[in-house]
Amino acid sequence: MLCRFIIAVFFIIISLAGPQDGPVGTLLAMEQPMADQPGLTPYTPTKIEWLALTVNSQLQYEHHATDPYELFVVQADHDTLQIFIQYLPAVYPRARAGDPRPFPTGDPGTMKQKIKAAREKIMATAKRYGWDTWVKIQEPVESSAPVQKK
Repeated sequence: MLCRFIIAVFFIIISLAGPQDGPVGTLLAMEQPMADQPGLTPYTPTKIEWLALTVNSQLQYEHHATDPYELFVVQADHDTLQIFIQYLPAVYPRARAGDPRPFPTGDPGTMKQKIKAAREKIMATAKRYGWDTWVKIQEPVESSAPVQKK
């Protein structure tokens, strides 16, 4: 008698919860195939792509609003990351026709310190994954300054 009562309560709970919840809903959801959408296609990044992505996320977290530039890490080769420096438009505004744009001023020592910190972050992250034996870092590349008229 007690067994029938427990079974009846169990079926009542399942029927009240509906097929979307509980173990029945989980089984139904697992059996449904994924939609054929380009954004759902599985992709496994290479180690160098993953390292660049990870380091970039860490560098952007440390970016300050007062910095006149942004540092990015880009893949240069199958085993090489390159530090890329891009000046922000607020500091390096678009010039009107015929007006020279001054190259942004900044403390070169601070820039060198940020580059050094980015190098250390790349190698620390690579070491955490056990990839520090093959990862190379290229010198920073700056976005070119415009030609100034004299």
